[in-house]
Parts: sequence; C-alpha cells; structure tokens
Amino acid sequence: MSRWQLPPQQIEVRTIKKVNLKGGTVIDGFPSGGLTNSIASTCFMRSVKNELVAVLDSPAFPPLAVIYDGIPNFPARIYANEDIKLAMFLSELNLDQSMYYSISRTILQWAKENECKLIISAGTILGEESTGSLKEPDLQNIYTVASTERAREKLKNVDLVSQFSSGSVTGIPALLLNQGAWMNFDVIVLISKLSKDVSEFRAAAVVSEAIMRLIPGLSCDINFLLNQAKIIEQELRKMRIDQTNSSTNLYR
Repeated sequence: MSRWQLPPQQIEVRTIKKVNLKGGTVIDGFPSGGLTNSIASTCFMRSVKNELVAVLDSPAFPPLAVIYDGIPNFPARIYANEDIKLAMFLSELNLDQSMYYSISRTILQWAKENECKLIISAGTILGEESTGSLKEPDLQNIYTVASTERAREKLKNVDLVSQFSSGSVTGIPALLLNQGAWMNFDVIVLISKLSKDVSEFRAAAVVSEAIMRLIPGLSCDINFLLNQAKIIEQELRKMRIDQTNSSTNLYR
C-alpha cells in the first residue's frame, strides 16, 4: 500500500484551557515543505504573551518529547492570546506527507469549533538567485492566495494584493486552501520568494511582516529573524565559494 492510499490518521486534541477566540485568527505553524511557517510562529510566540491551551497527540506521531527549561512538551501544541483573538498551532514534528490531510482537517475543525474566522498559513517558492545584498523585509516579495472572496478583500484592505495567479501550492497550506474553498471558510496563504542562498529566516521575516498587517496588536522581533538570516546566508555563500574553489583546484 502506498502512502497516498493510507487512511487518514486520527489526531486527538487534548484541551487544557477553554478560551474565547470568537472572530479570531488561527496561524498554522506546522513545517511542511519548509520551515517558514514554524519560524514565523515561534517568533510570534516569543514576542506576544500566549498560553498553552491544547496539545495534539496521535499514534502516528513519532515518539518525541520536546524539552524546554527542563519541562517535557508534546511536539504539537496550540497556544492562544484572548486579547487579540489569536491561536497558533506550533510543532517541531517532521511529518510524513501521509499526515498532512489529517493535520489540515484538525486545524480547520478546531478553528470552526472555537468560532475563529480566518486561518493563515505560509509557504515559499524559488525565486531568482540573490545578488548578495542583505535587504530588509520587502512585502513586494510576498504573493497571496485566498480561499474565499471575503479573504481576498481582507488582503486588499491591508495592501497585500500581489496575487499568486498561477502555479501550485503544496503541503498543509494547499490542503487548508482546498478545504477552505470547499467549506467557504477564510484561509490566506502567504508565499515568499526564496532564492538558493537566502535563509528561510528571511522568508519568515517577510511573512511575519505580512501577518502583522492582518492581525492588529500582533508583534514579532523581526530584527532577530534578520540577524539569524544574515548569519546563515553568509555561511551559505562561504560554502558556495569554497566549493567553487575546490572544483577549480581539482582541474588544475
């Protein structure tokens, strides 16, 4: 049986605390097809006061406990901030694609049960090779896709209108879009251009800037993401130069 023929895996949501998120937003922080979602969500976690409201468990998850400050944590969790009506799914899991369907359905179901009105996810596409200049986040590098006309209007209202008109979206963001369109539920996916020698921390910085426009009161330490990006990008460029020099010396 191929992995595409596997039945949907059951995911249990264990509630720790009930919160009022009516009319709020859910951010998908599951890494699928890249780490941009996860990095941006972690940045919001560090910058805004949140509380753990639920954990996700499944026999299909790998056996993993994430330790922070000596305390074990489930590898998939939900945090919330009632003041700004925000919830975030966070996970360190490197999931097989066979789990994506169940994860996307769980996110949508939880959002509906808690009367949230919008889900935001993110992804990346390959762009042109970087020129080597280290620029600040540029929202012109963000493309947007929305599941409903209502969601497209929200994007226009915050000047995020660079619509991704043709191409494909993959992973959990794709399933959220498809199910959102089917269920008439607002889903927005932000797509950042990522060149070969640019870190996903930079893509996460751009995505975070866009999300802050969509959610008033939300903040993120963009400078931290940019500093991490610069360190990683400099290392990537050094590795490329070293590899080029090694190849040149090989044929002398």
